[in-house]
Amino acid sequence: MRILFISTVFPSPLQPNKGAFNSGMIRGLSTADEVRVIAPIPWPVALTATYRNASWPAFREIDGVSVRHPVYLYPPKILRRFYGTFFRRSISGAVHEVLREFEPQLVLGYWAHPDGEAAVRIAARLGVPGVVMVGGTDVLVLGTGTERKPAIHRVLEEADAVITVSQDLRRTLVGWGLGAGKVHVAQRGVDTTRFSPGPRDEARRKLGISTDRPCALWVGHMVPVKGLDVLIAACASAGAHAGHQLFLVGDGPLRPALEKQVEEAGLSGRVHFVGYVPHDDLPNWFRAADVTVLPSRSEGIPNVLLESAACGTPFVASRVGGVPEIADPILDRLVAPGDAGLLRDALVNALVAPSRLVRVKMPLSSHGATERLRNILAAATTDHHARTRAATMGPIHTNTARAQS
Repeated sequence: MRILFISTVFPSPLQPNKGAFNSGMIRGLSTADEVRVIAPIPWPVALTATYRNASWPAFREIDGVSVRHPVYLYPPKILRRFYGTFFRRSISGAVHEVLREFEPQLVLGYWAHPDGEAAVRIAARLGVPGVVMVGGTDVLVLGTGTERKPAIHRVLEEADAVITVSQDLRRTLVGWGLGAGKVHVAQRGVDTTRFSPGPRDEARRKLGISTDRPCALWVGHMVPVKGLDVLIAACASAGAHAGHQLFLVGDGPLRPALEKQVEEAGLSGRVHFVGYVPHDDLPNWFRAADVTVLPSRSEGIPNVLLESAACGTPFVASRVGGVPEIADPILDRLVAPGDAGLLRDALVNALVAPSRLVRVKMPLSSHGATERLRNILAAATTDHHARTRAATMGPIHTNTARAQS
Protein backbone atom coordinates (compact mmCIF):
# COMPACT_ATOMS: atom_id res chain seq x y z
CA MET A 1 0.00 0.00 0.00
CA ARG A 2 1.12 3.57 -0.68
CA ILE A 3 0.55 5.73 2.40
CA LEU A 4 0.89 9.48 2.93
CA PHE A 5 1.34 10.25 6.63
CA ILE A 6 0.70 13.77 7.94
CA SER A 7 1.39 14.97 11.48
CA THR A 8 3.25 17.59 13.50
CA VAL A 9 3.82 14.86 16.10
CA PHE A 10 6.92 13.48 14.46
CA PRO A 11 10.67 13.93 15.03
CA SER A 12 12.30 16.88 13.28
CA PRO A 13 15.84 18.24 13.37
CA LEU A 14 14.56 20.91 15.79
CA GLN A 15 12.59 18.50 18.01
CA PRO A 16 14.25 15.09 17.53
CA ASN A 17 12.33 13.35 20.34
CA LYS A 18 8.87 14.62 19.43
CA GLY A 19 6.56 11.80 18.40
CA ALA A 20 9.27 9.12 18.47
CA PHE A 21 6.47 6.54 18.62
CA ASN A 22 5.18 7.76 15.25
CA SER A 23 8.66 7.46 13.79
CA GLY A 24 8.73 3.87 14.98
CA MET A 25 5.28 3.25 13.51
CA ILE A 26 6.33 4.61 10.11
CA ARG A 27 9.53 2.56 10.24
CA GLY A 28 7.43 -0.54 10.79
CA LEU A 29 4.95 0.23 8.01
CA SER A 30 7.74 1.00 5.54
CA THR A 31 9.03 -2.57 5.73
CA ALA A 32 6.14 -3.65 3.50
CA ASP A 33 4.46 -0.41 2.34
CA GLU A 34 5.57 2.70 0.50
CA VAL A 35 5.31 5.67 2.86
CA ARG A 36 5.82 9.41 2.51
CA VAL A 37 5.75 11.75 5.50
CA ILE A 38 4.81 15.41 5.83
CA ALA A 39 5.77 16.54 9.35
CA PRO A 40 5.25 20.31 9.67
CA ILE A 41 7.25 22.37 12.16
CA PRO A 42 5.10 24.88 14.12
CA TRP A 43 6.21 28.44 13.40
CA PRO A 44 7.20 29.27 17.04
CA VAL A 45 9.70 26.40 16.96
CA ALA A 46 11.01 27.53 13.57
CA LEU A 47 11.23 31.16 14.73
CA THR A 48 13.20 30.22 17.84
CA ALA A 49 15.61 28.21 15.69
CA THR A 50 16.02 31.18 13.34
CA TYR A 51 16.88 33.46 16.25
CA ARG A 52 19.53 30.95 17.28
CA ASN A 53 20.92 30.81 13.73
CA ALA A 54 19.89 27.17 13.49
CA SER A 55 18.76 25.68 10.20
CA TRP A 56 16.95 22.52 9.21
CA PRO A 57 16.39 20.64 5.95
CA ALA A 58 12.97 21.00 4.36
CA PHE A 59 13.43 17.47 3.01
CA ARG A 60 15.32 14.47 4.36
CA GLU A 61 15.26 10.69 4.36
CA ILE A 62 14.90 8.63 7.53
CA ASP A 63 15.40 4.88 7.22
CA GLY A 64 14.65 5.19 3.51
CA VAL A 65 11.41 7.15 4.03
CA SER A 66 11.08 10.64 2.52
CA VAL A 67 10.12 13.23 5.14
CA ARG A 68 9.22 16.87 4.45
CA HIS A 69 9.21 19.62 7.08
CA PRO A 70 7.23 22.67 5.94
CA VAL A 71 6.54 25.42 8.48
CA TYR A 72 3.01 25.43 9.92
CA LEU A 73 1.72 29.01 10.20
CA TYR A 74 -1.27 29.91 12.40
CA PRO A 75 -2.46 32.81 14.57
CA PRO A 76 -1.60 31.95 18.19
CA LYS A 77 -4.52 31.43 20.60
CA ILE A 78 -7.20 32.80 18.26
CA LEU A 79 -9.32 31.39 15.40
CA ARG A 80 -8.52 27.88 16.55
CA ARG A 81 -11.50 26.34 14.80
CA PHE A 82 -9.86 27.44 11.53
CA TYR A 83 -6.50 25.83 12.31
CA GLY A 84 -7.29 23.07 9.81
CA THR A 85 -7.42 25.65 7.02
CA PHE A 86 -4.16 27.26 8.15
CA PHE A 87 -2.58 23.82 8.36
CA ARG A 88 -3.62 22.77 4.83
CA ARG A 89 -2.39 26.02 3.32
CA SER A 90 0.91 25.73 5.17
CA ILE A 91 1.63 22.24 3.82
CA SER A 92 0.16 22.71 0.32
CA GLY A 93 3.59 23.11 -1.28
CA ALA A 94 4.89 19.96 0.37
CA VAL A 95 1.77 18.06 -0.70
CA HIS A 96 2.26 19.10 -4.32
CA GLU A 97 5.90 17.98 -4.17
CA VAL A 98 4.88 14.56 -2.87
CA LEU A 99 2.12 14.11 -5.45
CA ARG A 100 4.49 14.82 -8.32
CA GLU A 101 6.23 11.51 -7.70
CA PHE A 102 3.88 9.54 -5.45
CA GLU A 103 0.25 8.45 -5.77
CA PRO A 104 -1.13 7.66 -2.29
CA GLN A 105 -3.68 4.92 -1.84
CA LEU A 106 -4.48 6.16 1.67
CA VAL A 107 -3.83 9.30 3.73
CA LEU A 108 -3.18 8.82 7.44
CA GLY A 109 -3.16 11.69 9.93
CA TYR A 110 -2.11 11.61 13.57
CA TRP A 111 -3.80 14.11 15.95
CA ALA A 112 -7.44 14.89 15.30
CA HIS A 113 -7.12 18.61 14.63
CA PRO A 114 -5.68 20.23 12.62
CA ASP A 115 -3.50 17.36 11.36
CA GLY A 116 -6.40 14.94 10.97
CA GLU A 117 -8.55 17.52 9.19
CA ALA A 118 -5.80 18.07 6.62
CA ALA A 119 -5.43 14.31 6.09
CA VAL A 120 -9.15 13.77 5.59
CA ARG A 121 -9.59 16.71 3.19
CA ILE A 122 -6.53 15.79 1.12
CA ALA A 123 -7.73 12.17 0.93
CA ALA A 124 -11.17 13.30 -0.24
CA ARG A 125 -9.59 15.41 -2.98
CA LEU A 126 -7.52 12.42 -4.12
CA GLY A 127 -10.47 10.02 -3.91
CA VAL A 128 -8.71 7.71 -1.43
CA PRO A 129 -9.55 6.77 2.17
CA GLY A 130 -8.63 9.21 4.92
CA VAL A 131 -7.84 7.72 8.32
CA VAL A 132 -7.30 9.65 11.56
CA MET A 133 -5.35 8.41 14.58
CA VAL A 134 -6.08 10.08 17.92
CA GLY A 135 -3.63 10.03 20.80
CA GLY A 136 -5.55 11.28 23.83
CA THR A 137 -5.20 14.99 24.52
CA ASP A 138 -6.51 15.87 21.08
CA VAL A 139 -9.95 14.51 22.01
CA LEU A 140 -9.92 14.30 25.84
CA VAL A 141 -8.79 17.92 26.30
CA LEU A 142 -9.09 19.84 23.02
CA GLY A 143 -12.26 17.95 22.15
CA THR A 144 -14.10 19.35 25.13
CA GLY A 145 -13.45 23.04 24.40
CA THR A 146 -16.26 24.99 22.78
CA GLU A 147 -14.01 26.49 20.08
CA ARG A 148 -12.45 23.34 18.64
CA LYS A 149 -14.93 20.66 19.62
CA PRO A 150 -17.18 21.05 16.53
CA ALA A 151 -14.16 20.93 14.20
CA ILE A 152 -12.79 17.80 15.88
CA HIS A 153 -16.17 16.05 15.77
CA ARG A 154 -16.56 16.93 12.09
CA VAL A 155 -13.12 15.54 11.22
CA LEU A 156 -13.81 12.24 12.95
CA GLU A 157 -17.20 11.94 11.28
CA GLU A 158 -15.69 12.58 7.84
CA ALA A 159 -12.83 10.10 8.29
CA ASP A 160 -13.18 6.67 6.71
CA ALA A 161 -11.81 5.16 9.92
CA VAL A 162 -10.64 6.40 13.31
CA ILE A 163 -7.86 4.68 15.22
CA THR A 164 -7.37 5.07 18.96
CA VAL A 165 -4.50 3.88 21.12
CA SER A 166 -6.74 2.56 23.90
CA GLN A 167 -10.15 1.05 24.63
CA ASP A 168 -10.87 4.03 26.87
CA LEU A 169 -10.47 6.44 23.95
CA ARG A 170 -12.62 4.19 21.78
CA ARG A 171 -15.42 4.24 24.37
CA THR A 172 -15.17 8.03 24.50
CA LEU A 173 -15.53 8.41 20.74
CA VAL A 174 -18.37 5.91 20.50
CA GLY A 175 -20.02 7.93 23.27
CA TRP A 176 -19.71 10.97 21.03
CA GLY A 177 -21.88 9.18 18.48
CA LEU A 178 -19.26 7.70 16.13
CA GLY A 179 -20.22 4.30 14.82
CA ALA A 180 -18.64 1.49 16.81
CA GLY A 181 -17.55 -0.24 13.61
CA LYS A 182 -15.67 2.87 12.52
CA VAL A 183 -13.45 3.20 15.61
CA HIS A 184 -10.56 0.76 15.98
CA VAL A 185 -7.95 0.21 18.67
CA ALA A 186 -4.31 -0.11 17.67
CA GLN A 187 -2.18 -0.01 20.78
CA ARG A 188 1.37 1.26 20.29
CA GLY A 189 4.17 -1.21 20.29
CA VAL A 190 7.65 -1.03 21.75
CA ASP A 191 10.92 -1.83 20.05
CA THR A 192 11.91 -4.63 22.40
CA THR A 193 15.30 -4.98 20.73
CA ARG A 194 16.22 -1.65 22.38
CA PHE A 195 13.83 -1.40 25.32
CA SER A 196 14.55 -4.54 27.32
CA PRO A 197 15.58 -5.41 30.89
CA GLY A 198 19.20 -5.03 31.98
CA PRO A 199 21.34 -4.78 35.13
CA ARG A 200 20.28 -1.75 37.18
CA ASP A 201 23.68 -1.01 38.72
CA GLU A 202 25.37 -1.18 35.34
CA ALA A 203 22.87 1.29 33.87
CA ARG A 204 23.44 3.64 36.81
CA ARG A 205 27.19 3.51 36.43
CA LYS A 206 26.84 4.42 32.75
CA LEU A 207 24.69 7.41 33.71
CA GLY A 208 26.78 8.46 36.71
CA ILE A 209 23.94 7.83 39.19
CA SER A 210 24.45 6.69 42.76
CA THR A 211 23.82 2.97 43.21
CA ASP A 212 22.97 3.15 46.92
CA ARG A 213 19.85 5.37 46.83
CA PRO A 214 16.36 4.59 45.48
CA CYS A 215 15.76 6.24 42.12
CA ALA A 216 12.51 7.48 40.58
CA LEU A 217 12.27 8.61 36.96
CA TRP A 218 9.94 10.92 35.02
CA VAL A 219 10.23 11.29 31.22
CA GLY A 220 8.31 13.67 28.99
CA HIS A 221 7.44 17.20 27.94
CA MET A 222 7.13 19.72 30.77
CA VAL A 223 3.58 20.99 30.23
CA PRO A 224 0.66 21.37 32.71
CA VAL A 225 -1.18 18.19 31.71
CA LYS A 226 1.78 16.06 32.88
CA GLY A 227 1.19 16.94 36.54
CA LEU A 228 4.80 17.67 37.48
CA ASP A 229 3.69 20.26 40.03
CA VAL A 230 1.86 17.44 41.83
CA LEU A 231 4.91 15.18 41.65
CA ILE A 232 7.19 17.81 43.20
CA ALA A 233 4.61 18.48 45.93
CA ALA A 234 4.48 14.73 46.62
CA CYS A 235 8.27 14.55 46.92
CA ALA A 236 8.27 17.53 49.27
CA SER A 237 5.66 15.99 51.57
CA ALA A 238 7.55 12.68 51.59
CA GLY A 239 10.46 14.46 53.25
CA ALA A 240 13.46 12.27 53.91
CA HIS A 241 11.26 9.20 54.46
CA ALA A 242 11.86 7.79 51.00
CA GLY A 243 15.43 9.01 50.76
CA HIS A 244 15.09 8.81 47.02
CA GLN A 245 16.38 10.82 44.12
CA LEU A 246 14.11 11.90 41.30
CA PHE A 247 15.36 12.44 37.75
CA LEU A 248 13.28 14.54 35.36
CA VAL A 249 14.22 13.69 31.78
CA GLY A 250 12.87 16.15 29.25
CA ASP A 251 12.22 19.84 28.82
CA GLY A 252 9.41 22.23 28.11
CA PRO A 253 7.81 25.61 28.89
CA LEU A 254 7.18 24.79 32.57
CA ARG A 255 10.80 24.04 33.41
CA PRO A 256 11.66 27.47 34.94
CA ALA A 257 8.57 27.37 37.19
CA LEU A 258 9.31 23.78 38.21
CA GLU A 259 12.93 24.60 39.03
CA LYS A 260 11.67 27.39 41.27
CA GLN A 261 9.18 25.04 42.94
CA VAL A 262 11.96 22.51 43.60
CA GLU A 263 14.22 25.17 45.09
CA GLU A 264 11.49 26.59 47.33
CA ALA A 265 10.65 23.08 48.56
CA GLY A 266 14.28 22.44 49.50
CA LEU A 267 14.54 19.55 47.04
CA SER A 268 17.48 20.76 44.96
CA GLY A 269 19.70 17.93 46.21
CA ARG A 270 17.14 15.24 45.41
CA VAL A 271 15.35 16.37 42.26
CA HIS A 272 17.56 16.56 39.18
CA PHE A 273 16.65 18.24 35.88
CA VAL A 274 18.39 16.11 33.27
CA GLY A 275 17.07 17.92 30.20
CA TYR A 276 16.71 16.49 26.72
CA VAL A 277 17.92 12.91 26.20
CA PRO A 278 17.94 11.27 22.74
CA HIS A 279 15.28 8.58 22.47
CA ASP A 280 17.90 5.90 21.74
CA ASP A 281 19.52 6.66 25.12
CA LEU A 282 16.33 6.25 27.17
CA PRO A 283 16.59 2.47 27.80
CA ASN A 284 19.44 2.95 30.30
CA TRP A 285 17.38 5.54 32.18
CA PHE A 286 14.49 3.11 32.54
CA ARG A 287 16.85 0.29 33.59
CA ALA A 288 18.51 2.56 36.15
CA ALA A 289 15.24 3.51 37.84
CA ASP A 290 13.49 1.61 40.62
CA VAL A 291 10.21 3.09 39.43
CA THR A 292 8.93 5.34 36.64
CA VAL A 293 6.36 7.92 37.71
CA LEU A 294 3.79 9.68 35.52
CA PRO A 295 1.23 11.81 37.42
CA SER A 296 -0.57 13.11 34.32
CA ARG A 297 -3.97 14.75 34.46
CA SER A 298 -4.90 13.21 31.10
CA GLU A 299 -3.37 10.52 28.89
CA GLY A 300 -4.13 8.11 26.08
CA ILE A 301 -1.60 5.28 26.29
CA PRO A 302 1.70 6.84 27.43
CA ASN A 303 4.63 5.51 25.46
CA VAL A 304 6.84 6.28 28.45
CA LEU A 305 5.06 3.64 30.52
CA LEU A 306 5.19 1.05 27.74
CA GLU A 307 8.94 1.56 27.39
CA SER A 308 9.40 1.44 31.16
CA ALA A 309 7.51 -1.84 31.35
CA ALA A 310 9.53 -3.30 28.46
CA CYS A 311 12.70 -2.51 30.44
CA GLY A 312 11.31 -4.32 33.47
CA THR A 313 10.73 -1.17 35.54
CA PRO A 314 7.37 -0.82 37.34
CA PHE A 315 5.46 2.45 37.32
CA VAL A 316 3.38 4.71 39.51
CA ALA A 317 0.88 6.66 37.44
CA SER A 318 -2.42 8.48 37.47
CA ARG A 319 -5.48 6.35 36.84
CA VAL A 320 -6.46 8.20 33.67
CA GLY A 321 -7.25 7.31 30.06
CA GLY A 322 -5.87 3.99 28.94
CA VAL A 323 -3.24 3.69 31.69
CA PRO A 324 -5.20 0.97 33.58
CA GLU A 325 -5.21 -1.10 30.36
CA ILE A 326 -1.42 -1.47 30.41
CA ALA A 327 -0.83 -1.62 34.18
CA ASP A 328 0.36 -4.87 35.71
CA PRO A 329 -2.04 -5.60 38.62
CA ILE A 330 0.81 -6.66 40.91
CA LEU A 331 3.77 -4.47 39.94
CA ASP A 332 2.28 -1.11 39.03
CA ARG A 333 0.46 1.39 41.25
CA LEU A 334 -2.31 3.71 40.07
CA VAL A 335 -3.61 6.78 41.91
CA ALA A 336 -6.20 9.48 41.34
CA PRO A 337 -4.83 12.41 39.31
CA GLY A 338 -3.96 15.63 41.11
CA ASP A 339 -3.70 14.08 44.61
CA ALA A 340 -0.18 14.69 45.92
CA GLY A 341 -0.81 12.67 49.09
CA LEU A 342 -1.86 9.51 47.28
CA LEU A 343 0.99 9.93 44.82
CA ARG A 344 3.47 10.34 47.70
CA ASP A 345 2.25 7.14 49.40
CA ALA A 346 2.37 5.09 46.21
CA LEU A 347 5.82 6.39 45.29
CA VAL A 348 7.26 5.80 48.77
CA ASN A 349 5.86 2.26 48.86
CA ALA A 350 7.27 1.49 45.43
CA LEU A 351 10.72 2.72 46.46
CA VAL A 352 10.85 1.30 49.99
CA ALA A 353 9.44 -2.12 49.13
CA PRO A 354 10.06 -2.76 45.42
CA SER A 355 8.46 -5.91 44.04
CA ARG A 356 10.74 -8.70 42.86
CA LEU A 357 8.00 -10.40 40.83
CA VAL A 358 8.24 -10.83 37.08
CA ARG A 359 5.92 -8.61 35.04
CA VAL A 360 2.96 -10.53 33.69
CA LYS A 361 1.46 -7.80 31.49
CA MET A 362 4.08 -7.01 28.86
CA PRO A 363 3.65 -4.35 26.16
CA LEU A 364 3.00 -5.26 22.56
CA SER A 365 6.05 -5.55 20.32
CA SER A 366 6.56 -3.11 17.45
CA HIS A 367 6.01 -5.93 14.96
CA GLY A 368 2.69 -6.94 16.51
CA ALA A 369 1.50 -3.33 16.64
CA THR A 370 2.47 -2.76 12.98
CA GLU A 371 0.55 -5.81 11.79
CA ARG A 372 -2.55 -4.72 13.71
CA LEU A 373 -2.34 -1.24 12.21
CA ARG A 374 -1.71 -2.57 8.71
CA ASN A 375 -4.83 -4.75 8.93
CA ILE A 376 -6.96 -1.76 10.00
CA LEU A 377 -5.66 0.37 7.12
CA ALA A 378 -6.26 -2.44 4.62
CA ALA A 379 -9.84 -2.88 5.85
CA ALA A 380 -10.44 0.89 5.66
CA THR A 381 -9.22 0.86 2.05
CA THR A 382 -11.47 -2.07 1.13
CA ASP A 383 -14.51 -0.44 2.76
CA HIS A 384 -13.81 2.87 1.04
CA HIS A 385 -13.64 1.25 -2.39
CA ALA A 386 -16.85 -0.71 -1.71
CA ARG A 387 -18.70 2.48 -0.76
CA THR A 388 -17.32 4.28 -3.80
CA ARG A 389 -18.47 1.48 -6.13
CA ALA A 390 -21.89 1.40 -4.49
CA ALA A 391 -22.29 5.16 -4.85
CA THR A 392 -21.21 5.02 -8.49
CA MET A 393 -23.39 2.08 -9.49
CA GLY A 394 -26.48 3.14 -7.56
CA PRO A 395 -27.75 5.71 -10.08
CA ILE A 396 -26.91 3.35 -12.97
CA HIS A 397 -29.11 0.63 -11.49
CA THR A 398 -31.91 3.11 -10.98
CA ASN A 399 -31.74 4.37 -14.57
CA THR A 400 -31.61 0.83 -15.88
CA ALA A 401 -34.68 -0.11 -13.86
CA ARG A 402 -36.56 2.90 -15.25
CA ALA A 403 -35.57 2.02 -18.81
CA GLN A 404 -36.79 -1.54 -18.36
CA SER A 405 -40.09 -0.36 -16.98
